[in-house]
Amino acid sequence: MKRFLLLTAAAASLSLNVLANESHTIKQSFAAHNNQQLEIDFPVGRLDMTSYDGDKIEVSIRLEVQQNNSWFNSNVNLDEITLDHHTKSDTLSLKITEKDLKQYWQVKVPSSMQLDIEVGVGNVKISELANSADIEVGVGKVSIDTNEADFKSISLESGVGTTSVKGLKNTATQHKKITRSETHYTGQGSHNIEVEVGVGNIQVRH
Repeated sequence: MKRFLLLTAAAASLSLNVLANESHTIKQSFAAHNNQQLEIDFPVGRLDMTSYDGDKIEVSIRLEVQQNNSWFNSNVNLDEITLDHHTKSDTLSLKITEKDLKQYWQVKVPSSMQLDIEVGVGNVKISELANSADIEVGVGKVSIDTNEADFKSISLESGVGTTSVKGLKNTATQHKKITRSETHYTGQGSHNIEVEVGVGNIQVRH
């Protein structure tokens, strides 16, 4: 009996390890149009985005099963998960809403596109930003490197964390109250950045 229990426990442990290491990658590209906005929405993971002078949105997403505290993980078949994408008016929306996954997004986006990003838990890193961006993160860090030295306005708000704007043409104003931090910037540029994080740090720099 003891031997049977030990074998069962070992098999369960091995099964969990296999599930934890399981992954699947989705790759897709989309044509971009002038004055179009890109929306990205996912519950848990990381987004690495780069703006470039091009006319295609290139997306690569690695999916991993997220372990829970029980012996048996959720029955997630990664091969069956697809990227939900649709276009409405001037907005292209990309999302994967399954909650039992960690999602690692790598995106190349034309610099002509405005951005609207929403992440539940995770980090967002954007390089060479040259347009407007509206970003909301529940728990995580947002880091933005801009390709422009001036913006029309920048508003950064963190419920628990730090906020900062560095290297731009004008000086930003900062307000702190207990755990809350806000940073605001006004300039002569053409674009706006708005970032709100529940718990985590926000940094914008040129």
